Amino acid sequence: MPRILALASILSIAALACLAAAADSPGDGAKLYEANCVKCHGADGHGDTPMGKAMKAKSLADPKWAAEDSADAVVSAFRANPKHKSIASKVSDDDLRAIAVHIRELAGGSATSK
Repeated sequence: MPRILALASILSIAALACLAAAADSPGDGAKLYEANCVKCHGADGHGDTPMGKAMKAKSLADPKWAAEDSADAVVSAFRANPKHKSIASKVSDDDLRAIAVHIRELAGGSATSK
């Protein structure tokens, strides 16, 4: 019986580790947005946080973001913006593509990443 409990514990820990790894993987745009963008752009994307106001952050809830051609365009805009310098090394292009999908959702657009 103790072996069965030990095995069940090990399997439970392994399952939790897999779930945690999946939650932190690129592709979870909402979590990546929360970790990297909320401070300035806010949870709703409007940019009306104290830091967003100080940095004059653009609203990501603007319908133009929902109509953006591709996630790659969002990656390019992010990389070209000097205001993003402090976090640019923390996010990969794949992370940014996932964030772009979340931004489209905030703006009421399609959730596809093209």
